[in-house]
Amino acid sequence: MLAAFRGYVANPGDNSIAVLNTTTGTIIARVSTGTGPNSVRLAPNGSKVYVTNNGSNTVSVICAETNTPITTITVGNAPADVTVNSTSTRVYVTNSGNNTLSVIDATTDTVVATVGVGTAPIGVAISPDDTRVYVANSGSDNVTVINTATNAVVGAPIAVGDDPRFIDVAPDGRVWVACSGSNNVFVIDPGTNTVIATVAVGTNPTAVKVNPSGTFAYVVNSGSNNVSVISTASFTVTTTIPVGTTPDRLDFDTNPEVAFVRAFVTNFGSNDISIINTTTNTVIGTIANVAFVGGPRGIDIGRLGAVESPGEPIDMTDPYVLEEIKESVCILVDKVYTSCEQRECFPEVNITLPPGGPYVFQSIRFYNGTIVPGSLVITPILSRPNFSRVQMTVSIAFTATVLNTSTGATVTVDGTLPNILKDIVLFIPPARDEVELTIAVETRSELLCTPVISDLTLTIQVGVFLVIKVLGKVQLLVPAFGFCPEPPPCEPFFEKKVDVCANFLNPVKTPFPTDFFPPQLEDLLCQK
Repeated sequence: MLAAFRGYVANPGDNSIAVLNTTTGTIIARVSTGTGPNSVRLAPNGSKVYVTNNGSNTVSVICAETNTPITTITVGNAPADVTVNSTSTRVYVTNSGNNTLSVIDATTDTVVATVGVGTAPIGVAISPDDTRVYVANSGSDNVTVINTATNAVVGAPIAVGDDPRFIDVAPDGRVWVACSGSNNVFVIDPGTNTVIATVAVGTNPTAVKVNPSGTFAYVVNSGSNNVSVISTASFTVTTTIPVGTTPDRLDFDTNPEVAFVRAFVTNFGSNDISIINTTTNTVIGTIANVAFVGGPRGIDIGRLGAVESPGEPIDMTDPYVLEEIKESVCILVDKVYTSCEQRECFPEVNITLPPGGPYVFQSIRFYNGTIVPGSLVITPILSRPNFSRVQMTVSIAFTATVLNTSTGATVTVDGTLPNILKDIVLFIPPARDEVELTIAVETRSELLCTPVISDLTLTIQVGVFLVIKVLGKVQLLVPAFGFCPEPPPCEPFFEKKVDVCANFLNPVKTPFPTDFFPPQLEDLLCQK
């Protein structure tokens, strides 16, 4: 799956969410939900989307990759808001109809706890360290604090303004609460759980979000059709931005492909989304007709999926794939001009152990083979232009580990397998003198039987796969999706055989391994 930024918008009149391509500002999919979807949240790992269905007392779980429903979770009455912890393992849902918070295990998508909070809870947010959840209670005009380790309420509720709605936790941990009835925003210190600032804003503020850098808070004023921008340093309004009719919620798009952070504001009354450049604090675009019926409510924007993997097929005719190409880059790489595979079998390799013991075999590590310096001889074959006779000696080092059972100490012994002599024919392309073509080897060594220790001698049987290559540096112009992820380590292959060399040297019985190179992460996940 390609990494992309997507916006998810709850449309209660349609009983659906709209999926936005935030780069192009277009709606690319619509997904059916329960009745009256109100809030939406993309899990931080980009795998699932959680939607609160206010009219059906459920949460819809949607696969972010395919935009298809996965399951539906029954929660409390009139679920209002939802948040997900940073590890995407816990989901928290406010139930405004029965004054509770549902805690959902995201691995099983089941409710594992229900916590009593204040009256008519609406907004919910989680601290950056995932230790505290904050719930805005619109009916009791306060904020409940919950310990996520115990799912227990911490201390007394924190009194705020009239009719608190949606809230946010800033990067510094401070809690910002939009109070619709008193036309202001309250700021809570997480260390003392006390109010440290109150800022007057527009009419009927419904939601507040602090920008990713933590420098400004953006407040949606549904009654005055604008957004107030507050300095988090001085707690003063620095500007007011007109938007659409009856704005409801907002979120930030931090897509690195865009030169600046943008705020997307849902306007329920005008059924559109205002896009704000947060550098200039001006509206730079509008997405119209977000809902079929009514208008949009909750919105969440985030990264979909993981960074593109080298092992994943790419459909270059798919416009959604092409849009994720960040740039064309010129790279310097080793081109493999030719390669061939070889194999060797050592039915008995004896390793002398130090005095002491008795010993028990624990493990052995084989290192990649190397060409012994001075052993490489390349002789052009006159009757075959561009082909050469290549002679070399390959050495493979190892480290064996044994346990001294009398002392309990582990002992390591370094050594090498018997030299591997190669005399082969390789294609070596013609090149100017300044171009350096090299011969390289890659090996994979395996134990073919269980090692045996006798009289301070460790005996092993080893099979070795070799790939011999002709390499040369070239420049390639390629489309770039970003940096490659770190590959997982190889899984060693062990197989017990009676006649180890007979089977190993038979290409039919022992084919050259398809997993000679390390597997990709996606291959491992698909095996689960």
